[in-house]
Amino acid sequence: MKILIIEDEQSSADRLRRMLEGEHEMVGFCASNAEVRAFFGEEAHAEVDLILSDIQLGDGLSFESLRTVPTTLPVIFTTAYDHYAVQAFRFNSIDYLLKPVDNEELHTALAKVKPIVNSQSSIVNSPSTTDAIAQILASVKSQAIRYRERFLIPHRADEYLMVPVSEVSHITIRDGVVRLCTLQGKTHQLSMTLEEAESQLDPQRFMRVNRQFIINAAAVAKLSTYFLGKMRIHVTAFPDAEIIVSKDKVATVKRWLDS
Repeated sequence: MKILIIEDEQSSADRLRRMLEGEHEMVGFCASNAEVRAFFGEEAHAEVDLILSDIQLGDGLSFESLRTVPTTLPVIFTTAYDHYAVQAFRFNSIDYLLKPVDNEELHTALAKVKPIVNSQSSIVNSPSTTDAIAQILASVKSQAIRYRERFLIPHRADEYLMVPVSEVSHITIRDGVVRLCTLQGKTHQLSMTLEEAESQLDPQRFMRVNRQFIINAAAVAKLSTYFLGKMRIHVTAFPDAEIIVSKDKVATVKRWLDS
């Protein structure tokens, strides 16, 4: 099959490519909604059999650009967020895979899609991608998505602290320990994984910029260039924090901060 990959993290895109190469042809890689619109605007979609798409891109939900796809194409979503749209995927018979994507699960999903791709009658008789994505988008928006508003953190043997998410500078992991750092310069240990924290925070306000850091846009003081095309993020309350963004993700982070 000829597959388009929509993914804003280069490492995830590379992982998918490695799992697919040799059996399928990758016809393109898009890292943002803007790139998806440009790809299909050039009518390159005639060469695509299947779309593998992340949900949360740097410039919003991929639903927003996929709903404009002017043809019937199967979509398999890859996502770290299983808390708000899984039922919509099932309802519309569009598959999804939770990150990190498992090789066996990916090929099982591809096997389910292959008969649809090979059967023109199935494509004609199935709901269009545009309609299905529109239904998912409407469903997601109508579900009143609630992101975390505060963290309850053990302080002493008999006390807990309340930290509103608006006071979070960033969340980081080091030596296997996840820590929440506040705009006041304080640090607290969290009893959750970085992936769990990421899935519970509003992606308009927070972004996981690398494997170690989730940052609050409001905490960013400035950006500076780093060697080999990388970028460093400076946060106000922790000026010595080494928050480095890979070259592949620099443009995505800049778009997010400039939105």
